[in-house]
Order: sequence, then structure tokens, then C-alpha cells
Amino acid sequence: MDGLRFDLVARRLGKSRLSRRATMSAGGLGVAATAFAAFGILRDVPGAAAKSPNAYATPAAGDGTPTAGDPNAMNIDGAWFCKQTFALCTTAPCELSESDPTIASCHCVVVDSYAIGFKTCEERAQSGAQLHSNFSTANVNSEFSVLTCPESTPWANCLDVPCEIDTFNPAVATCQCMMVETGPSLTFGGGCDTDTCTSTIWSAAPEGLLGLEQYETGMKQVNQEVVLPATCPSATPVAATPTA
Repeated sequence: MDGLRFDLVARRLGKSRLSRRATMSAGGLGVAATAFAAFGILRDVPGAAAKSPNAYATPAAGDGTPTAGDPNAMNIDGAWFCKQTFALCTTAPCELSESDPTIASCHCVVVDSYAIGFKTCEERAQSGAQLHSNFSTANVNSEFSVLTCPESTPWANCLDVPCEIDTFNPAVATCQCMMVETGPSLTFGGGCDTDTCTSTIWSAAPEGLLGLEQYETGMKQVNQEVVLPATCPSATPVAATPTA
């Protein structure tokens, strides 16, 4: 994590700059309908404890052995690998909160599968319409790609944040993600169109996809394949190799 610390977007960014990025076109929402998803793995963020709606648990390092009484909950090197219902936002477009510029509302899909996060499986468990956003490649297909956005582009971190299932469409959820000012960032959204890095706030992650190693370890333990999207042309390669 050293050297990968990110500042939350502050009011100093200026409402004019943020409002332009927060404006979503109907076309952008159409892209999101193909595959909303959640990833944004960001820990030890300066000021995050005070500003963030989520507080990270700090499990002891583990080797991927299922916890007693729950074979679907594994502590893997400081992260928790769980099989449960969660919000997936790797391609999620977001809108800046009108009341808090450090928060973005991101539109994600509801998935029941394996995922990684830094809150325990119990803390992440669904309760009514409430659930959490975690990282997974559960819905990755040939339509996905990894887009790298430049350092100057704000993005939304959705890992372990609270989400609420849509009353009228239980297949989607809105997550309250943390805005991040410093990049660069990686998103599965955008369709390799770099212009969307500035026209849309994406749910994203820092370069290197923090937490991916623990996710791959967990998937191997349960005999599941990990399929990562192809990297967009002329983009920085993803710092990980898909494994089975």
C-alpha cells in the first residue's frame, strides 16, 4: 500500500469541474446496463475514516483456510473472500452527491457469487435491501475491457461501501462510493473510450488492482476460474495474469 495513498476529492476541486463530470448522458447509462460492477480497492486513505461511510475491518493474515462453521468465508492475507450477495460495480458510472463532494452514487448490479473485500463476511452480509460492494470478476465476458484513466481524472472507490437495492429493480443497487482525486485508475467501464475518463465518473481502482491476488487465491481454493478483461489498446497493461 505504501505509495498508493489517495486523497479524497475536496471542495477545492470546484463545483464547476465536478458538475461537468457528474452530468450523465442517456448513452452513458446504456453502456452501464450491459454490465454494472464494483471495484475500487482503496485502504489507508488519509481522512477516509472521518469522511467514509464504511470502516474497514482489520483481520489477521490468513492462508485461505475456510473459517470455522462457514466454508464460504476465508481470511486471505488481510482480506476476506466470501460467497454471498453483494453489489458489483466494476463498470459502474457514478454521479457526484449534491450534498457531499467526497461521495459519488454509483449504479451497480446485484450478484450472488464469490468476492473479495476488507470487511468480514458477516459485516458484508445482506440485510433487507442493504448490502455492500465488493470486487469480483463474476460477470466478466468478451464485452469487458480494462481502461486506464489518467492521474488527473477523479474516480470513485466502491470497495466495501454500503449499497441499497432498487425497490423497483432488485437486480441493481446504488452504492455510496468515495471520490478519489489522485490516479491513475483502472475501470472495466468506458468501452476503451478515453474520452469517458473525463465525461463520466467511473467506479475504479488504483493501478495494480489491489486485492486481486487474494481474490485469485480464494478462487483457486474453491476451484473457480478467474477471467480478467483484455487491456484496452495503448493502455497500461494490467499488473496481473489471469489464473485458473
